[in-house]
Order: sequence, then C-alpha cells, then structure tokens
Amino acid sequence: MRSPVYPDVEMVGMMIEGVHIDHCPRSGGHWLDSGELALLAKRPAEEVDAILREGTPIERLISESSRLCPRDHTPLQQVEFPNYAHLKIDRCLTCNGVWLDARELSQALTLLGRPANSAETPTPTGGVLRLLQRLLGLG
Repeated sequence: MRSPVYPDVEMVGMMIEGVHIDHCPRSGGHWLDSGELALLAKRPAEEVDAILREGTPIERLISESSRLCPRDHTPLQQVEFPNYAHLKIDRCLTCNGVWLDARELSQALTLLGRPANSAETPTPTGGVLRLLQRLLGLG
C-alpha cells in the first residue's frame, strides 16, 4: 500500500499493542484501517467515529484534503481539532480509515481520552519511537 503523502513510497506494516497499522518510512505517518484507532484508544469504535464525524461536542473544522486514501484512492477529508495543538486527521469517508502524520498518533490518543497506560503496557508512542530509532540506526 502506498503512502498518501508520498505515493511513490510503499508503507510497511507494524504492530502496536497487537494492532497492525501501516507506517510510511519517509514521512513518519501512519495509516490506520477502520476501527484500529479505536482499538489503540481503548474506546468503542462508535465513540471514536462520533468524534471524527459531525455531532461531537469537540470543536473541529472539516475540509477536503489533497491526499488520497491508500486503500480505495478516494479523496481524504481533513478533520482539524484546533483546541488540540491543531491536530489534523485525514479520514476516508469510504473505508473509514485514518491517516496521521508523524507525531499525531499520540495527539489523537490524547484527544480520544485514552486511559492512562499501566506499567506493563507499552505506549504506542514508545513503540513508534523505538521503530523509528531502529530504522534510522539511532538505537
């Protein structure tokens, strides 16, 4: 599957807390298929979907993105959350997948109110950082 940011770059699969997501090694972004963000946030998929769609109490701005869905190649919709460090999530209205640019995964999980992690459960951000360190030869 190709990156929505760099269509010439093939994404690589990775596991974070038992959830398979796709990672763009060039941009550092992540593609999460429908329901995967909810699994990482440890929230029901319906609640996560409500936050990304209309009808949520969380302030957001919606516009069309210039990026295409890596699954079905339809234009993505950009959902910006100005009260959360201007977090921008690109979302496919056809397959309900989401694109998160580098460092947006932890922001999205904070926005979704992910419960505090226990000592035995690694955070997604930690897993992503460890992968990036290995890819860049830093660790």
